[in-house]
Amino acid sequence: MSAFKEFLREAGGSTVTIFAMSLPVLLAGAGAATMYSFELMTRTQMQAAVDSGALAGTALGADATDDARIKAAKVAYAGNFGGGGLAKSDNSDYWVKSGGAPNFTVSNLEVTGEAHSLIRNPFSFIIGEAWLPVTTTAVGAKILSDPVCILGLDPTQKATVDMSGQPVITAKDCDIQANSSNGSGMRQKGSPTVKAKKIGTSGGYTGSGYDPLPIKGTVPITDPYKDVPFPPSNNCDYNNVTISGATVTLDPGVYCGGIRIKAGASVTLKSGIYVMKNGTLWMNSNSSLQGQEVMIGFTGPDATLNMEGSSSLDLTSPASGTYMNMQFMQQPNTGGDNLYFSVIGNNTFKYDGVLYCPTFDVWFGGGTNVTASSPTYAMVADKIWIQDQSVINVTYENKRNLPMQTAGHFRYGARLIK
Repeated sequence: MSAFKEFLREAGGSTVTIFAMSLPVLLAGAGAATMYSFELMTRTQMQAAVDSGALAGTALGADATDDARIKAAKVAYAGNFGGGGLAKSDNSDYWVKSGGAPNFTVSNLEVTGEAHSLIRNPFSFIIGEAWLPVTTTAVGAKILSDPVCILGLDPTQKATVDMSGQPVITAKDCDIQANSSNGSGMRQKGSPTVKAKKIGTSGGYTGSGYDPLPIKGTVPITDPYKDVPFPPSNNCDYNNVTISGATVTLDPGVYCGGIRIKAGASVTLKSGIYVMKNGTLWMNSNSSLQGQEVMIGFTGPDATLNMEGSSSLDLTSPASGTYMNMQFMQQPNTGGDNLYFSVIGNNTFKYDGVLYCPTFDVWFGGGTNVTASSPTYAMVADKIWIQDQSVINVTYENKRNLPMQTAGHFRYGARLIK
């Protein structure tokens, strides 16, 4: 019996000794696990706060200043992480102190945020420093829309997409953007209806005939074709061409004084570049114009298109070269201040490519029917004005498999990219 008691005495001593030797390791492990859990909780809170700040600053409209974005970001951060976080307690052994106010910066409408905090480590006598740093970052960026096919360029116009009467506008698989910063930058009077994938306006909008409703405060889209050179037009190949009641085929070239297609005449354009210089491409009622792989440019006083009642136009744009996919091209700041690219009065207007009038108002009215398709933009103009019972159908598609880059997108809302 005495031998058995001696064994127990020896075993118990060993257990105490082993426990004593293991205690620091056990405490260190428990401390590390506790601090990891608390650090993770604090980091999660801080990350959510920085994320919300970056999103809040980025989501402001296009006209917001950098200071306004930073202020919105800081307010959102403070609402989610007040410097100490939810875990802070004056009587707690585990608490957080801020390393300073969060820092938010703005670059090209993107808001970047960074925040720092310190977590007290009550196990520092065993493992680690007394204060453990936590850093979180986030970057917010504008969301890109679907491709834009109708673009009103001028941010100073009262309305860059203007509708009155009962027109019907459909943009299939693409978006509509009005760059105007005015409160009625996209305007409806009467009972227009507009349907697109998305609709954006850098200012505001009036009317309710939208599907979906416009997104306000979108970032204006810069002129996508401002660097495309206008065709050479110094010399005149033809002068003051008038076609009366005949069927005629025309060659490419510079048409000084424009082309007048009178009632009942039918004109076919051969493939190539046509420039209306100091004169109008004027189609009188019941005339027609058609052509394949054609680009028509406008430069100088009175150089525009004027299409009158019950006429028809059916064109496709060039499939290669500098003017690939460019159907109509106005040279900027030429033609006169009060000149419109106008298609008025029960016309049929069909084209495949881009209608580009950077300083013209484009005017469709009087029940005109427009069918346009393009693998990029289809209409880009200083202002687009659609009236009466006109019907506009624009489709974003590449029917001819042209090697084109995608159309631009408007930027709106916010998303996290980091």
